[in-house]
Amino acid sequence: MVTKREQKDGRVITLPVYVSNHITDEMIRLFLKSGKAMSVNAGRISEQVVLPYLETHFGCKGEVVDADGHDHLFKNGIRNEHKKIVITGTKTSAIAKRLGENKRGKCDTISFHHPAQNAIYVIDANIFYTYVSLNHDKYCNTYDVMFYRDMELEGKGKRKESYTRNNTEMLLKYATKIEL
Repeated sequence: MVTKREQKDGRVITLPVYVSNHITDEMIRLFLKSGKAMSVNAGRISEQVVLPYLETHFGCKGEVVDADGHDHLFKNGIRNEHKKIVITGTKTSAIAKRLGENKRGKCDTISFHHPAQNAIYVIDANIFYTYVSLNHDKYCNTYDVMFYRDMELEGKGKRKESYTRNNTEMLLKYATKIEL
């Protein structure tokens, strides 16, 4: 079992980088204060730049460990799995990819970086697995979790009974929202 992954076969360079709008200037400033080199991968960047916000939320220091089943480990023992939500081409949905039964029991909390909401949602993993509606992605044999882009339960194109509605309602009811 991997408990911490280290970046290898690379180097640190200074380079102008195009950053999508959901990575705020404050996130970058807080990460730069750590003095660490950043790997370039949207999900990986999200794991790294949300750490100061999660440290504040959990009330203790943490680190990005990229272990089997969780991405962050905090000094108080909390293991957090982090997902950057992908905003899809549709007008209503957003997806967290590759999050299914493989994470159950390996993390205590799950955080979702929701770019369209400029927020992080943190939910207890047991509550998540009690209420989540997983959508099986047959192309890569994983599960995806869909949410509404605007995190509203009513509106155009929204059904009363759907996985997306159930998952959005779960986050709104049980997760803590951290404004960015």
